[in-house]
Amino acid sequence: EIIGNDLHEAMSNSNSKSDTSSKTAEIKEKVATQLNEKFTSNEIKEAFEQELENIFRSKILEDNSRPDDRKMTELRKIDCDVSLLPRTHGSSLFTRGETQILGVTTLGPLTDAQRLDNMSPKEKKEFMLHYNFPPYSVGETGRIGFTGRREVGHGALAEKALAPVLPDQNDFPYTIRIVADTMSSNGSTSMASTCAGSLSLMDAGVPIKSHVAGISIGLVVGENDQFTTLTDIQGLEDHFGDMDFKVAGTQSGITAIQLDIKVQQISLEVVKEALSQAKIARLDILKKMEKHSF
Repeated sequence: EIIGNDLHEAMSNSNSKSDTSSKTAEIKEKVATQLNEKFTSNEIKEAFEQELENIFRSKILEDNSRPDDRKMTELRKIDCDVSLLPRTHGSSLFTRGETQILGVTTLGPLTDAQRLDNMSPKEKKEFMLHYNFPPYSVGETGRIGFTGRREVGHGALAEKALAPVLPDQNDFPYTIRIVADTMSSNGSTSMASTCAGSLSLMDAGVPIKSHVAGISIGLVVGENDQFTTLTDIQGLEDHFGDMDFKVAGTQSGITAIQLDIKVQQISLEVVKEALSQAKIARLDILKKMEKHSF
């Protein structure tokens, strides 16, 4: 009763992540002020989050409306830039909505290869992609310490996506390292890192077979097998949605996928729909990236 239609309006015509956050924070504060004598802060927080999720789901499934008013298959605005940093071998800046990645490629001799000491028969690693997610990328302050499991995983996914297009070592005898730094985050930084990495490789003069682009497809499941798949999900849709299906590849096919789901299972129909939307989006991103090819 206190919320009324306020949350519904706050999750419509959203210009930015901070815009939505500030609006919902104001409503939450109003609710807490009126209910803090009857309920604990944890109870209020939990009920508010549940109401936020219910409104998000109803807007997607019933109104066919996303927080930023995009269509279900619509990409956010994409910008690509290369050769930003004058003293690196290759650099790029890939921006998709409020997600922005700075990619830097460094080349070295084969003696710079990383030595591996594990159960793998492979003793050296000549291609590395390291992904960083500093606190400032989500508007926070904090220590930058050891690389976390999430950062390792995101870097491994982007690395796997780019590896198939790299030239043969006999043709290009160099060790290659890409560093993908998250400048700003609002959804799927790993796939943006794949795009930034591909652009920086090209900028460094690495003769890759083709560009690689990645996109994330979301999902909201309703009753009676009702579902909606979302192209290019942002933070809110990842948080309240039921799936994060990352798909990376070239014009010829897929090079890497990763699927996170919060529901018990997804149907083959959902997988087909997600892969179909991912292909259309990937090809669209590749067209924009190829404008920066040499």
